[in-house]
Amino acid sequence: MAFADNLQYLRKRDKITQEELADKLQVSRQSVSKWETGEAYPETEKIIALCDIFGVTMDDLMRGGVAQGGAGAQNEIAVDKGSENNSSDCPRDAEKTELISDISPNECGRKRSRAIGGAIDGVLLFGSALAYICMGAIANLWHPGWIIFIFAIAACAFVDKIFVVCDSEDAAAPLSARVLYGLSGMVIILSPGIYLICGCVFGNWHPSWVVFIIAAFLMIAFDGIGNAISGRTDD
Repeated sequence: MAFADNLQYLRKRDKITQEELADKLQVSRQSVSKWETGEAYPETEKIIALCDIFGVTMDDLMRGGVAQGGAGAQNEIAVDKGSENNSSDCPRDAEKTELISDISPNECGRKRSRAIGGAIDGVLLFGSALAYICMGAIANLWHPGWIIFIFAIAACAFVDKIFVVCDSEDAAAPLSARVLYGLSGMVIILSPGIYLICGCVFGNWHPSWVVFIIAAFLMIAFDGIGNAISGRTDD
């Protein structure tokens, strides 16, 4: 349990959440949780990455008594003293280094992804509003032209999952899993839209309600496969 204790101690020492550490390592939060409870161990490349993140040796991380104030803790004190000397000599450089270290490449990439997703959402919503006005003004299809907004919102839900605009928990999930989560979100919104189209346009209110049953099965299938791909569990 030395590794599990050391990992938990170092993460809390540096005030890093399990989600943030998982994001840095590009793994799921559940994987980090299992490492800290001793249920599983990371691959060698992840161990090396952990050593780089926390500034300890592999021996200290895997076998040392970092959590009990062993060699790893001594190294930490030495590093802190060195940091104080460097900061006193050149405080501006130390401040810049601290600011740069706080911004990980993954975080920069995630912010860029959110910006792209937000831009696409804006285009979809603006386009749907423009299309609705054109259909109403030109063809007098104010009704049921409003249904276009349902499809626009469904498309935004899909985009949000792909670019992780709304749910940061999905950031560590592979692209294929995020696509499935996006399809599940679309099904939730599209099912009432399809039902309204069948009823308002074709007058088939019955048995069009079957679409909700089909949607429920599709949502379970998409979410289940997505969770299997990303290694996510219900707990």
